[in-house]
Amino acid sequence: MKMIIEKVKVVELTMEDGTKILRRGGEDAVRRAWDTYPIVSARWTGEEETMQWIPEEPRLSKQEIEQYVAKEIMSW
Repeated sequence: MKMIIEKVKVVELTMEDGTKILRRGGEDAVRRAWDTYPIVSARWTGEEETMQWIPEEPRLSKQEIEQYVAKEIMSW
């Protein structure tokens, strides 16, 4: 099982009504939000965060996930 680790920029999005939300995940995440919400501006906050995830395929059993998480926690 391979974990994907990626450093991404944090972007502040401003909607038409002035509401601000933070979006993480890079340019694709901002583009998806722009297509979904009434966004009028996007500004990089200057922050970056590390995102980690395990690809969905192949599916793991609940026991395999618990074992993996326990192993990762023990390595902290």
